[in-house]
Amino acid sequence: MNAPIRIGVLRLADSAPVIMAHRQGLFARHGLETEIVVSPSWANIADGLAWKKLDAAVIFCPLAMMTTLGRRGHDAFLRPLTTISRGGNTIMLRGVNPVETIWHAGSHGRRAFDVWRSNIGRRPRIAVVHIYSTHLLILRRFLKMIDVDMENDIELVVMPPVDMIHALSEKKIDGGCVGPPWGAEAERLGVAFRVGGSSSVFPDHVEKIMVTSGGLSCSEEQAQAMTLALQEAITFCQTPHYRQDVTDALAAPLPAGGLALPAEATRSVLPGGSEQEAINFVAGALQKHDIEWIINDMAALGWLENSEQQTLMRWSASNTMASAPFVPL
Repeated sequence: MNAPIRIGVLRLADSAPVIMAHRQGLFARHGLETEIVVSPSWANIADGLAWKKLDAAVIFCPLAMMTTLGRRGHDAFLRPLTTISRGGNTIMLRGVNPVETIWHAGSHGRRAFDVWRSNIGRRPRIAVVHIYSTHLLILRRFLKMIDVDMENDIELVVMPPVDMIHALSEKKIDGGCVGPPWGAEAERLGVAFRVGGSSSVFPDHVEKIMVTSGGLSCSEEQAQAMTLALQEAITFCQTPHYRQDVTDALAAPLPAGGLALPAEATRSVLPGGSEQEAINFVAGALQKHDIEWIINDMAALGWLENSEQQTLMRWSASNTMASAPFVPL
């Protein structure tokens, strides 16, 4: 008897299509037996994929790319199957917003930052969920927009998204860039305010994708079955009429197959919700424009050699609907 396909997710609203595909029997309908593995951090997701503890996972492109390039200490080709979500990241800071709006580019944003930092009294500690994350790239672009140097004007720290609420309330961090629903939850609890995010920095950027690892990456039949199941689930999750159904599934306790997400904040960030940094669930192959900016930003940070940039452009075309599989250089 074959072991179930182990799919890694974090406690994030972006995980909704995988949760719904599993709960509603969509994976089973397409002939796949699946097990959902809720991981505590993105490092666990990457290591699970690299060391064959996970067969597939919801992940952001930068970490998938760097894992494929062997940055997790082990060669691990990850095959991108489909996009999952776009947008949704929130840049939040604790304390009081010195202006009544989000922070705009140029001197307006820089003045707001300086006033806010003066109340902190030191170099602010800003958290991201992983170094190799879309969140870091969005944060870097935001800080550059308001003339703040990420290397010198802030202290960058890394922590799982679910830990940021407590860290903000305990003043262990002064802000962060985090995925849904945790930014909305921080605002709802009054421990942080939003200064920007995906919608103001890079609207509709690709956020999460589904990748496979190991033997699953080599099975065209299983890869296509998983893609089709996810496409159905993504359509369901993107439909505002089903927002409460998705909320209920994500807010359910972990033993009941949910993610124990805060219900009110989760409902607000799903399609049709009231949050500015709401998610869009979109299925499809990665396009050149989806990853070109990511590769360029990672190269600017010194993460990539020229040859690796070309390798990653080819990697992006290796989704299950592509005419030919990717062969690593």
